[in-house]
Amino acid sequence: FNLIVSICLVLGAVFALFAGRFLGLSIGQIAGVYCGGLTNTPALAAVTEAIKITGEHSSADPAVGYTIAYPYAVIFGIVAFNIFHGLFSKRRGPDSGQSSALVVRNYQVTNPAVCDKTVGEMRVRDRTGLMISRIRHKDGVVIPNKYTILHEGDVLTAVGSREDIDKAVEFFGSESQERLDESRRDIDFLRILVSRRSLVGKTITELDLARRFQSQVTRLRRADVEIVPSPDTALEWGDRLMVVAPHSQVKAVSDFFGDSVRGLAEMDFVALTLGITLGVLAGMIPIPVPGGTTISLGFAGGPLIVGLIAGRLSRTGSLVWSIPLEISQTLSHIGILFFLAGVGVRSGGDFLAAISQSGGKIFLLGVGVSSFTTLLALFLLKYIARGDVVDCMGATSGMQTQPATLTCAHELTGSSQAYISYATTYPVAMIGKILLAQLIYILGRSLF
Repeated sequence: FNLIVSICLVLGAVFALFAGRFLGLSIGQIAGVYCGGLTNTPALAAVTEAIKITGEHSSADPAVGYTIAYPYAVIFGIVAFNIFHGLFSKRRGPDSGQSSALVVRNYQVTNPAVCDKTVGEMRVRDRTGLMISRIRHKDGVVIPNKYTILHEGDVLTAVGSREDIDKAVEFFGSESQERLDESRRDIDFLRILVSRRSLVGKTITELDLARRFQSQVTRLRRADVEIVPSPDTALEWGDRLMVVAPHSQVKAVSDFFGDSVRGLAEMDFVALTLGITLGVLAGMIPIPVPGGTTISLGFAGGPLIVGLIAGRLSRTGSLVWSIPLEISQTLSHIGILFFLAGVGVRSGGDFLAAISQSGGKIFLLGVGVSSFTTLLALFLLKYIARGDVVDCMGATSGMQTQPATLTCAHELTGSSQAYISYATTYPVAMIGKILLAQLIYILGRSLF
């Protein structure tokens, strides 16, 4: 997916450069159209800074190109997704759009291959993708751990994706009509918010919930994506957990995780400040290109790289790098609003003059860049990468770094897999567009 997205971005940059020169646009306007046609504000910031450093062209040109090209790019992306979904979704089966949603099913243990063996010995989580939340033995219902033995005739409740749930019937033996999950007499389930700072970065295994509270995490919801966590899944601030626990341990489990919305506001400002500082410094590092000039990751690309590394680490000693999703989104939107306000004030005086002179040509180039890259990405992801409809639209949204098309993809398919595909290609697309926008300007100065 990332290779295809990179190819599309490079071809889109080549298309923009030569088509823009054919239309007689300035190199700054061309670079701005590329940023707007691919809906990327950080790339606009980078190319604007590059133009200001050279002092050879108007720094308002990129903003003009960006502003004219951006609206069409968003609208076309949504229209293209609707057409793409209408053409190909029927080939995926009636339940394919919901395949990533988690469902619950009850089974009866009748398969001799699993009878009288422990959950850990059978590697149930690895082999089936399911999490067993309850098991009814002859002597009652219990919350299983890796030492729990599966006996013939036991009834168990498991949670997982619809595809895994269907496949697991053969593994356990047969489906049961008994609904253990509907009874809360002995065992309760609760949704808990991870707000305790000391737990951030710890894995499910490290929590040792089975020993502490005779309970276990059966689901984890993060950024609108719900998964069955593995033992190696690390917690983040703001995670929503589904925990199965005995009635006597419910209060203790809730207190253990924090379960406080107010607790999410206690952000690690030292880690945030240090991360931003390191990101800005990384963005200032010059990257040499042929011709004796340099490009950089800029004030968006540098923090993104550092953020990816810090997010992978989750925490370093007492420094917690992760930020709750709500705070992260708020900071992101405020930052973009301030940037766009600054761009508008700086370029507003030249905007009307630029539109009256070449507004039609700028719009035409924006149509070409947006249409070319979007359709090319969908085609290559479908027929070269063999992605399904959800993956194709999610990865293309990542290429566009565009939340509006991502929302469209999710609404059309009802699948959270779109978010995963989006996150897969977003970092490469973001960095790629920041660098390519500057290269358009640098090559344009040299070639034309």
